[in-house]
Amino acid sequence: MNIITDNDLPIKQKTIIAIGNFDGVHIGHRLLIKTMAELAEEKKLDGIVFTFAQNPKNLLTSGEVKYLTGTEDKMRFLSEYGAKNIYFADFADIGGLSPEEFTDNILVRKFNADTVICGFDFRFGKGRAGSAEDLEKLLARHGVRCVITPAVYFEGKPVSSTEIRRLLSVGDVERAEKLLGRPYCFTLPVIHGRQIGRSLGFPTINQVFPEYRVIPAYGVYAVECVANGVVYKGIANIGIRPTVCKTGDCPVCETHLFDFSGDLYNQAVRVSLKKRLRQEIKFDSLDQLKDQIQSDIKAAKEYFLNQH
Repeated sequence: MNIITDNDLPIKQKTIIAIGNFDGVHIGHRLLIKTMAELAEEKKLDGIVFTFAQNPKNLLTSGEVKYLTGTEDKMRFLSEYGAKNIYFADFADIGGLSPEEFTDNILVRKFNADTVICGFDFRFGKGRAGSAEDLEKLLARHGVRCVITPAVYFEGKPVSSTEIRRLLSVGDVERAEKLLGRPYCFTLPVIHGRQIGRSLGFPTINQVFPEYRVIPAYGVYAVECVANGVVYKGIANIGIRPTVCKTGDCPVCETHLFDFSGDLYNQAVRVSLKKRLRQEIKFDSLDQLKDQIQSDIKAAKEYFLNQH
């Protein structure tokens, strides 16, 4: 994956551009990236993903829209779907441009677009004034083609990042996986916890969700984790751990990896949520918590056994 910076602009050769926010990099986004990659191959031109360092909606709604995907995962998924070059635009720099200014000054002059590909619901320009159809008309004035990809449907509903956020908010990670084309995951550093899991005989890794990230419904999940390039199965509790923590503690993902021993502090571990096993519960004693953890481990192992 090649990162294009402002130092690389303007680009001399013609380019094929896929433009969008791509939060979640779901199966609808996959169609857009695939279209770009195929056109780039056919025309022997560089394909570029034009996306944003921040979610424009997040800036427009004062942080109310949470991110599904961190930058590292976003780049990895885009690359897996066929993107070779990516440009992260600073929305603060271009958010005030009119649709005409953005098209003329950015896509045509700086990126030397031959073809621009966007989704059917793409909005751009100051106040999100421009639509995909507006982009098509503005590009046509420069002899630049615009390809508008249609909605991708799953069970009669269009796939969207908004719907994926809703599914995660109720813990339906299995349906979210179908819309994403892969399990919902996050890659976060492992921090030091209170060692309570270890004292109960179930050592865990602790990861704190940044405030700008989507937090799935609290509860216990069967998970797959990638640590040091190795895949482990396990269980994760997402929430505030009411049995052992003070009120007001920030949400944490606390994961017990099966068949793992070692130290992962300060390392980034990817956690993929496969199935929600139960909601988060406050227990009256640590003994009750320990018994429940044993039941959760049994349920998760049965789940994974039935997947084969």
